[in-house]
Amino acid sequence: MTVTKRTPWTAAENLALCRLYFDMLDRVRRREDYNKAAMIRHISRSNGPGDTGPLAGRSRGSIEAKLMNASACHADMAGGDKAMTMDGHGYRCLPNYQRALRDAMRAELDRRSAERAYAADAAEYNATQVRRNVEAKQ
Repeated sequence: MTVTKRTPWTAAENLALCRLYFDMLDRVRRREDYNKAAMIRHISRSNGPGDTGPLAGRSRGSIEAKLMNASACHADMAGGDKAMTMDGHGYRCLPNYQRALRDAMRAELDRRSAERAYAADAAEYNATQVRRNVEAKQ
């Protein structure tokens, strides 16, 4: 039996996991088909030097357990609303997550919020430009 040493997750690994979590959740919300196992294989791939995923040092089981931690963390941040999370989509909330995961979840939520605000601003700008062009032609 091989015993492997457990190592703490790095900030970069936690952030990569949170991005994977939200990628899956977005697909659920859009009712898109997706393959969780393939997504985990991709993020944990190790094809040699220079061709590794951000979670190459983590096992599938470790990643799946951490995704359950992410569900619990997300539910806590959503005021306990598990319906907003992956809890009903294969990653039941597994509490006792680390503060570092919460920090990564907060950073990813902030990034996503800023991205949505930027997209809304860009759409408003484009609509204004179209209106101006139409008005100029009249």
